[in-house]
Amino acid sequence: MKKALVAAAVAGALAAPTAMAADLSINMEWGQALRFGETTTTTAGVDSTVDIQEVADAGRNRLKFNFTETLDNGIGVHAYMVFNTAGTSNAGAVSIRNAFVGFSGEFGSVSVGTNEHFFETDLLTDPLFGDYGATADKIQHIQLGQSNFNFTRRDSESVWWTSKDMNGFKLRAAYIMGPAGGAGAPTAGADQDGNQIGLSYASGPLFVGVNQATYNDYGLNTANATTPSESAVPIAGSEAKATSLRVDYDLGFAHVQAAVWNMEHSGISVAGTGGTFTSVEASGQGVNIEVPMAGGKAFASMSSIGDQDSTIAGVTSAVTDSGKDSWDVGYIHDMSAQTYMFVRYGSSETGLNFSTTANTTETNELLVGWLLNY
Repeated sequence: MKKALVAAAVAGALAAPTAMAADLSINMEWGQALRFGETTTTTAGVDSTVDIQEVADAGRNRLKFNFTETLDNGIGVHAYMVFNTAGTSNAGAVSIRNAFVGFSGEFGSVSVGTNEHFFETDLLTDPLFGDYGATADKIQHIQLGQSNFNFTRRDSESVWWTSKDMNGFKLRAAYIMGPAGGAGAPTAGADQDGNQIGLSYASGPLFVGVNQATYNDYGLNTANATTPSESAVPIAGSEAKATSLRVDYDLGFAHVQAAVWNMEHSGISVAGTGGTFTSVEASGQGVNIEVPMAGGKAFASMSSIGDQDSTIAGVTSAVTDSGKDSWDVGYIHDMSAQTYMFVRYGSSETGLNFSTTANTTETNELLVGWLLNY
């Protein structure tokens, strides 16, 4: 009997490290806001105004599954899946947002699946994480209006690598294989793929990061696409490329986050302002300042895209009044470790020739909302 008990205890002790190393966590994120304001569209000097009164879920209703385990050889395993759930303000289905499996070790980490990659996520510096994007969120300003190519993406069929920390430096790389089906499926002469590379440095209050994203043979963005640009018909020979530089510094009494970026879409033939162009390019910039306060923080943000340069019949020139300018101010109050309330007021305006529709659009809005994160 004693031998049996000893044998069982030894077996349990040997099995414990592996069992204890595995962990599954399930998190719920629920965000909503009361949104009030108006959007005014001006076409040929005539204004058309639409009032905004709604409950905005803004995609923040999510269910997250995280699984981690350390294998016997010391390799770490990480599986992540997040679902967008139906909002309270309208009917909707549950859908997968990001889903991937990763492995980590001395080589860093390698993951495979669907993900919003670092070119986009490094620009998520606003306190509301880009989920209420009518005003100064940076990721609402990484789009080329004349071609409508959008670098705010959720890339499927991806493989990406992140290095271990090297005295504050980190390297990152991603390869995107392209969509598997739908209107954007691979076609003869069009080989859709993409890649991202990045380098960052962090030391104390300072963060500096530079990234580049390139997409080949992806089509133009479509208005109702779930994954912009992947669902459009591919264009052989086209290339969309963007670079970004982000600098953060925590002054103690304020946290400053600034970024600049440049975008280009070439190898296309699109009817735009002034004629049919073969490429379009634009630069943007944004800054966010957060000031800690008792029980929360105040913030102010500004982002903009300058006038776009288009190439028509081999001549490159600026498209007049084709930029976009946005700003917002707000306050976030921590109700607990899992709940905060927020208020934000902001405005965004596009130039007459930001897109090919030849109209200006101005949005002014007030948000009063909350986020539960458990």
